[in-house]
Amino acid sequence: MSVGNSVKKAVIATTVDKLVSYLQVDPERRLVRAVNAFYKFGNTFSFLPVFKSQIEGVKRISENENHPGKKLIVSILKDTNPEIAHKLARNFIVNGAWAGVPLQREIIKKEGFNVPWFLLIDPTERCNYQCFGCWAGAYGRIDMSFETFDRVLTEAKELGIYFIVVSGGEPTLYPKLFEVFKKHNDMAFMLYTNGSIIDDKYAEKLAKVGNVVPCFSVEGFKENTDARRGEGAWDKVMKAMDSLKKAGVPFGYSITETRNNIDEVLSDEFVDYMIGKGAKIAWYFQYIPTGKDSDVHLMITPEQRLKSYNRIHYFRSNKPLFVADFWNDGPYTGGCIAGARRYLHITADGGIEPCAFIHLSQGNVKDMSLREVFKLPFFREIQKLQPYSDNLLAPCMIVDHPDVMRKIGSLQGVKSTDGTLENLSKDVGKHLDKLSKEWEEVSRPVFERDFPEVAKRAREYKENKEKILAEHGGDIEQFYISDEIEK
Repeated sequence: MSVGNSVKKAVIATTVDKLVSYLQVDPERRLVRAVNAFYKFGNTFSFLPVFKSQIEGVKRISENENHPGKKLIVSILKDTNPEIAHKLARNFIVNGAWAGVPLQREIIKKEGFNVPWFLLIDPTERCNYQCFGCWAGAYGRIDMSFETFDRVLTEAKELGIYFIVVSGGEPTLYPKLFEVFKKHNDMAFMLYTNGSIIDDKYAEKLAKVGNVVPCFSVEGFKENTDARRGEGAWDKVMKAMDSLKKAGVPFGYSITETRNNIDEVLSDEFVDYMIGKGAKIAWYFQYIPTGKDSDVHLMITPEQRLKSYNRIHYFRSNKPLFVADFWNDGPYTGGCIAGARRYLHITADGGIEPCAFIHLSQGNVKDMSLREVFKLPFFREIQKLQPYSDNLLAPCMIVDHPDVMRKIGSLQGVKSTDGTLENLSKDVGKHLDKLSKEWEEVSRPVFERDFPEVAKRAREYKENKEKILAEHGGDIEQFYISDEIEK
């Protein structure tokens, strides 16, 4: 980083710190003024258009007294330990948004390979639970070496990546987890956990490092959670949430929607209960027949998926909660984010996968740098095909376009890591073929109705991308260095 940019970064960091301190005194009354000040500040220091647009969105929310988003921001400021609030703001806004993303884009433009927004890393595949249908249940029960984990994070920052999602296995079992958080205290981490070992002491350790947001995996209320995760799992999560709330550590919850629990996890009663416990974030995933004891009968139906789509949009309009829908949010992400387009998955043994649910690998981080990882041929082939359809409500290669996964799995050097690919030639594949066609029929008219402008841009983007690739013999590098369309 140049001297000039270093000075700018220091000024931005100081300004962010002052704004956080100012806001935490009286967030209800000071939010509008602080957001307006930051909006002007963003123009002065040349924030990218994407971030200016996001600040404008926050500005509109802050000016609406009854907007649930404003209530969420206020609750985060009130409930979060001040040191954590400062650390996360610096890591997300200064390191990630102002410094990191422009560096990513510079590398993409100059070197012709894509740099994703974040990484999903499993430091361990060990777990103290035996959940039926766990997507990671068929991996070997091993740990990633600290040296490998540390190197990957160092290389990530060199490429502009400052956000890391940590999963497993149960990541809190990794013996050097806090050593990683402390050494890379300029990064922000989100931690998926079953919550079983998080008590007051553990919560205080999280508060001290200040750069970690845990998300607790639950299946609904006590009966459904204990049925899949084991007796007592619900009570442990509730205690863990209480410990984090007391320590001022922000947290969320994570749901796997199945045919059996979907009504409960999408109910006002459940969501309000989670908000009352202190949750600020909610992740909704569909059950995918991959990993341990895969069972297509647990998958939600197209009608249930549409219900999830509608209910989550209802929550966003009515609840003080940031809700993400991993499959139905394609209109906001431009389709599939896997395959190193926006993220990738690294297993504890170093295996490199497109996604947590796409168990195909073509290399190992123990044998190559992260820069080399992003250039892997199967990632390039995936990125050529993205989006797989101009219907962005059908973004996924396994549940919406299983033929794409079959195609990627047939590439030279690609191996299936747990039998998921082999299942696509059996009854699982037949079910996915049928389900994907049914969802296309249900979702396309909804996409065209609810997102007409996005639908138009999606068609144009896909056509222009295919045109650029055709003109250059399918060379994805030429697409990335091209100025014709936004990447």
